[in-house]
Amino acid sequence: MSPVAFRDLRLSGLGRVLRLGGCPEVLGALRAAMPGWPGELVAAEGPAPPVRLCREGDGYRQHSPELPDGLFLSTPAEAACSLIADLVGEFFARHPEAIGLHGGSVEVDGQLLLFPASHRAGKSTLAAAFAAAGYRVFGDDVLALTAEGEGMALGIAPRLRLPLPESLDAELVEFVSDHAGPADERYLYLAPPEGGLAPHGESRPLGAVVLLAREEGARVPRLSRLAPGEGLLRLLCQNFAHATPSEALLERFLPLMERVPCLLLRYAEPLAAARALGEALADPPAVTRPEAPASRPSPARALTPVDGLWLPAEGVLDYPLGEELFLVEVAGGAIHRLNPTGRLVWQLLAHEPLAPLELAELLAEHFGQPLPRVLEDLRELLADLAGAGLARPVDQGARG
Repeated sequence: MSPVAFRDLRLSGLGRVLRLGGCPEVLGALRAAMPGWPGELVAAEGPAPPVRLCREGDGYRQHSPELPDGLFLSTPAEAACSLIADLVGEFFARHPEAIGLHGGSVEVDGQLLLFPASHRAGKSTLAAAFAAAGYRVFGDDVLALTAEGEGMALGIAPRLRLPLPESLDAELVEFVSDHAGPADERYLYLAPPEGGLAPHGESRPLGAVVLLAREEGARVPRLSRLAPGEGLLRLLCQNFAHATPSEALLERFLPLMERVPCLLLRYAEPLAAARALGEALADPPAVTRPEAPASRPSPARALTPVDGLWLPAEGVLDYPLGEELFLVEVAGGAIHRLNPTGRLVWQLLAHEPLAPLELAELLAEHFGQPLPRVLEDLRELLADLAGAGLARPVDQGARG
């Protein structure tokens, strides 16, 4: 048996990062799955790179910092998928100035639409639909947010789950068939036409954050505007910067959501949705009015307020966004969201200690609502704030 020939793959922005042993078909699948990420195959030398793949029986075994015990992979497409996950991890580990956003992204009129990931909402199929509609794809699963607040492509092709949904437009099915890349029984990588995939390192400003709601009964796609806090929450949940403190993430994402609209797309068929979204963004009146945000933070524990004075808890940072307010517990990093009423209560308490009745009187006058109803709602809000460790009752002597 001839010895296994080892080769190292050197990628743009990473250098020698992957060592392959005896599996040229995996290299071919990997290059087809990330055609926009320039790489060079060189002779293996020196210590092994962090990611390694060798043939094992009828499949392959991969090792990396994330897979110290190794992972068996059955097909070239499956191996390419797993390798890409580690290569993306290595990229963000070596480029801490960039934040990895989990979601799809496409270019429309020189700006990016970002679709933050949500369970089975169809971001990859929608990215393929945008490609079929003639738009350029920046990615279907990950986008790098630069220090300047732009979205940067990594050069990775969209990956579709198989089998394709039967409800897809025949034109989209034909497009996928004509541009099929590496595949196995579970996944298929799309090979976009020339110029259809942004190359590694190319960046564009973000134009909108679009949340997806797949509704099989929707007759036509419908686009509506959401409060910016909805987009901020999704970015806070769908990123790869797990070791970054919450306050640092907020400082990166807040300026973005202050200038970028957050939209909700309800749709059934991806190709129709891609076309409708592109047209709607060229015609702003087609976007309906904002939908109402959530009302109050989720409590960590119940606490009945006393009729004393109240203050914000220590060690809580506040970040305004639009009419809402986001609070961060510095010690634990938990993030909470207040609607406009909650924001007003927080600002009043931050100004001076107040009792629930005093707060209720101010709110009732401000909103023109009956005092008993406002007081009841306020007690619930204070209980939520206290239960989440955001506010606390104090002695009467605390007033200045």
